Parts: sequence; C-alpha cells; structure tokens
Amino acid sequence: MSSNRLETEPVRGLFWSMAVPVILQQLLIWLDNVIDRIWIAHIPDIGQLAFTASAVCVPIIYMIMALAELTGTGIAPQVGYHLGQGNRQRAEQTLGSFFLFNMLLAVVVCVVIEWQCTPLIRLFGGSDQTEALSELYLRISTPGNALCILSGGLAPFLLAQGRSKEAGFVIGSGIVLNMLLDPLLIFGFDMGLAGAAWATTIAETFAALLAIAYLRRPGDIQLRLQHLRLRWDLIAPCLALGVTPMVMMLAETVQMGVYNRTLYAMVGDVGVGTMALVIMLYNFFYFPFYGMAFGVQSVTSYNLGANRWDRVRENIRMLMKVTLVWSLAVWLLMMLCTKPIVQLTIGDGTMTDYAVPMVRLSFVVFFIATLQFACQSTLQAMNRPVITFWIGLSRTLLLLIPLVWLLPMLLPVRADAGVFLAKPVTDVLVCIFTGIYLYRCLSKME
Repeated sequence: MSSNRLETEPVRGLFWSMAVPVILQQLLIWLDNVIDRIWIAHIPDIGQLAFTASAVCVPIIYMIMALAELTGTGIAPQVGYHLGQGNRQRAEQTLGSFFLFNMLLAVVVCVVIEWQCTPLIRLFGGSDQTEALSELYLRISTPGNALCILSGGLAPFLLAQGRSKEAGFVIGSGIVLNMLLDPLLIFGFDMGLAGAAWATTIAETFAALLAIAYLRRPGDIQLRLQHLRLRWDLIAPCLALGVTPMVMMLAETVQMGVYNRTLYAMVGDVGVGTMALVIMLYNFFYFPFYGMAFGVQSVTSYNLGANRWDRVRENIRMLMKVTLVWSLAVWLLMMLCTKPIVQLTIGDGTMTDYAVPMVRLSFVVFFIATLQFACQSTLQAMNRPVITFWIGLSRTLLLLIPLVWLLPMLLPVRADAGVFLAKPVTDVLVCIFTGIYLYRCLSKME
C-alpha cells in the first residue's frame, strides 16, 4: 500500500479499507473459538459439564499461547531489517535458529503438561466432577496447542518477505480445518470431548507442516538444514520484543485462574462454566472493535508523523463514533436477548438459569469497555507504548483481581454476583483514566 494514500485519501474511505480486513481476520479466529465451544456444550448428556471442563483448560492453553507470543511477535521486524540490509544469510540463520528453538520449546511444553496435568487442572479450578474430562481434553490437545508455537513462529518469516497470503493461509488453514473436524469427530465418530481435542491437534499439526513446506520453497529466505542451530545472538533480540505481549497474556491467565477458583469456592462448577461463557461471548462480540482499532492505527501514526493533525483527529473521531454505535447495538442485544443467546450457546441445563443474569450483569457497561479499548489503541498508535503497557497490566493486576476479592465482601447476600461485577467496574475506572490521558495528548497537538 502506498504511504501517500495514508496522507491523501479521504479519511472515511481509508478508515473502512484499513479496518475491514483485520475485522474479518478476527472474525475467523473468534468463530473458531465460539463454534468449538458450542459443539462441546451440545455433547449429549454431558454437554454443560464438558463445556466447564474445557473452560478449566483455557488458562493453561493461554500459557502456551503466551509462549507463542514471546517467540512470534518480534520476528518480523528483525528479519525485515536484515532483508532490508540485503543480509539474506543472517535472516536465514535467524529462521533456522527459531525453528529449532520453537521445536524444543514445544517438546518442553508437552512434557511439562503431561507431567503436571492434574496439579495444573486443580490449580485453575478443576473439581472432582470435571477433572477427568479436563485431563482428557488437555492431554490430547496439548501437542496441537504446542505446535501453535511453531506455526506462529514461522508465519512471521513469511510476512517479512511480503508473502502475506501464505502467512494468512498458515493461520487460517488450522482454524478452518479445526472448525470442520469438530462436528465430524465429536458427533460423526461419537468421540465426544476427545473429538474436540483431536480436532485441535490435527488442525494445528497441519498448519505447522504447511508453514514448514512454504519456508522450504525458494524465496527471499529458505529453511535450510545447515542453519538449524541455536544462536542466542539472533534469538534474544526477537524475544525481547515479545516480552510485553507475553506478560499481557500471562496476566489474562492469572485473571482466569482467580475467576475459576473464586467462583468454584462460592457456587461450584456452574460458576466456573458461566464465567467461561461470559469470557467467550465477550471476546466474540469484542472482535470487531479489536480489528477496527488495530486496523486504523497506521492512519493515525502516519498522519501524526506528517503533522496532519486534522486527519489524526478525524480518524480518531471516526473510530470513537463507530465504536460507540456498534457497541451500543451489542449492549442492547445482550440486555434484551440474553436468554436466547445463552441457550443457543450452551443449550438448556442446570447452568442456563444461573448464567442468564450473570451474563447480563457482565455486559452492563459493554459500550464503555469498547471505548476504553479504542482510546488505548489510539495511544499505542500515537507511540505511547509505556503508558499502554501499564494500562493493560495494571487493569488486571491492580484493579480487576483485587475487585474480584473485594466486591463479594461488599455484597455478602450475593457474593458470586460481585465476581461478575468486577469487570464492569474495572472497565469504568480504566475508561475514565484512559479517556482523560488521551484527551490531554490530543489537546497538546498544534
């Protein structure tokens, strides 16, 4: 894309052309997550218990994804820099080093989870009722999730060469294959929860093999056997850029662990399953805002660098308006149609009646949460990485987790509702701070 376009094209058309591709990419990712969990929830006889059991595994899977963020985030800038210098050999050496490093890391992950599977499940809210199902799901799906470290670490090497379609196909193929295999294995072959786990492992194995096949083909850089050795002078700079997203994802893992253990102590498995449902629905309805906010960052960044303050403000106003309108529509849907949405997702059962009011409570300030995220992503586009990092980290560790413990004490009659209320209260407080900070930054523009 010509950089001149970012400065000259009308902001309204540019906004949508930048946002829509990222929104569609996020849609594919979250559809996979939601559809996978819906199939699990509709397994005959044990659907809602299986849903809860898989939810117990989510924080552990997030820990694996945090490692994928660590190894994958910083590769493209470093390799792109080497290629820009014409240093193809160093770029290929980086590829070989990371391939070996990620393979070893994936093996370590599989060994550790196989060794500590039961203690980890108990740590993150597993119960006598869900432990066996959680172990079954985690042991089968872990090799596939571990291979995400490999495929996620190889896709940036394709992006750095401008092979974006191939990189997208590596990620998308695993998602689409998983979506196709889920109903086939769960219901067609009557494998139940094990079928969902095998679908993940098969799909991610295919994605990893596809990434290797693409990088073995001739291109700007190629995966070569002679470069398969660990070189920390090449690995360390890339890992340094991945520390921040890894820490953020680990904070999410801690958050989910606190949720699960707190709710299990209060109301048992039904609370753990309901919180998993809330997080799943929240993330699914959140994807358009996530895609939109990150998709239009380059418009803000470019025009900020070009001192085009009018275009910066227009792009930010457009982002805030669209975010507010869209999020209000989602908020209204969740307030009026909570029960049908819950029933569509997890069916009817003991958890459904409990989940409806808790889901509604969790979405009570959804439009404020999305505005906060739009403000935070705008600050990131304005090159404020330190403040955005601390907003994200302190939001979880300094506000959300303490409120999960504090609000139940302030609401002793319905302490479990206090746990679900912690996120809306946090969203309001963080939105106030982020909005004020962004307003002050924009006021300083000349």
